[in-house]
Amino acid sequence: MVESTSIEPGKDYSSLTPVLAAEMGKPPFEPKVAGRIAFFFGPIAGALVSVVSLRRAGYPLRSGKILRWTLLVSAAMAVVLVILPDALGRLFGLAAEITFYSVYPRLQQKEFYEWQGAHTEILPANGWGAIGWGVLGVVLFFVVAMAVIVPLMILFPSLQ
Repeated sequence: MVESTSIEPGKDYSSLTPVLAAEMGKPPFEPKVAGRIAFFFGPIAGALVSVVSLRRAGYPLRSGKILRWTLLVSAAMAVVLVILPDALGRLFGLAAEITFYSVYPRLQQKEFYEWQGAHTEILPANGWGAIGWGVLGVVLFFVVAMAVIVPLMILFPSLQ
């Protein structure tokens, strides 16, 4: 049987990377799971959950865009957190977490509802399964932050 090469509206078929075997056949997480993971584990963690969900729903290009923008925002956040005094940095961090809590679900809501409409018999993946992505996201956030903060400290010793 020959696969159809016709393009379905709303689907990303020109993926730059192949879909992993672990992603095939699994349902995506509900959008609110990404928001919760982002609130408790940080922006990269929320982005990873969004990436996994979007790839499982058939939107690999959109997921790549979300991850790239999140890495850029995380690097900018690291710079802001270094520059701000501690009290303001804590307020900034809390405001950022609340923002991520509301933004990540909206980034994938339309795609999730389209997937859910096409797969009414399948339940979304359990949100507890996203905790592993959350832990990985925390580690990656610290890697990104250190990649930005260490050169800043070297170039501007007065920030220490």
